Amino acid sequence: MPRHPDSDLYRCASCSHAFGFPREHETYDDDYYEIEHRRWFDHPNTALFDQIAEAIPPASAVLDAGCGKGDFLRHLHAQRQDLKLTGLDFTANENTNGIRYLQGDVMTLDPGKFDAVVSLAVIEHIPDVTEFVRRLYSFVRPGGVVAIMTVNESSLLYRLARATRPVTPITFNRLYSAHHVHHFTRQSLESLLQSRGARIERSWTHNMPLAAIDIPAEGIAGAVLRAGMWGVCVAGDRTGMAYLQTVIART
Repeated sequence: MPRHPDSDLYRCASCSHAFGFPREHETYDDDYYEIEHRRWFDHPNTALFDQIAEAIPPASAVLDAGCGKGDFLRHLHAQRQDLKLTGLDFTANENTNGIRYLQGDVMTLDPGKFDAVVSLAVIEHIPDVTEFVRRLYSFVRPGGVVAIMTVNESSLLYRLARATRPVTPITFNRLYSAHHVHHFTRQSLESLLQSRGARIERSWTHNMPLAAIDIPAEGIAGAVLRAGMWGVCVAGDRTGMAYLQTVIART
């Protein structure tokens, strides 16, 4: 992999997976949600939430592992009153009507057993992804559902970032920054989940809402970059190479 200013990057020759060793690790305090990545959390991907909800059986106990501020759980509660909802995250959340929150590390805390475990935009931040998946599976009852969303390194955006790096490295440096430790291709994510004994039921690529994207510029430059991102998102959707991917598996 090419050199990066804040992460040593490598790629597995057999499964295509890309990963890095950041020189500084990110912290997940309130500033992470309210300042650094505010746009992402201000514009939750409700279209994705609805697609995942379709895979959750009636009357299920559901765990959102790495729930952030609970956007997915609140959306699910509004749509599905039959579900028993639990969120787990480093940061504290107050229990609300129909949603129980646990504060802790998914790698060490035992939250119990569930019919469905969902983890959105978390696995790319975890150094030991094999242990992370094993932990998620251990929370699911036999025959239960596991849904994981992460970046798609085989996407059009990633491909363009690598191709244009010699001319303008800004996109490459942002995508492969220390913010993400792992960069999954569709092949590497499915291989990881299957290696732990799950059966893939559905896998698809998609984008986030355009308003959720952090653009590193304001004014005219920001407008130009946002228009470019819109074009890449449209092309990614049409070619099946969108920026994000979600896999639904059954244990």
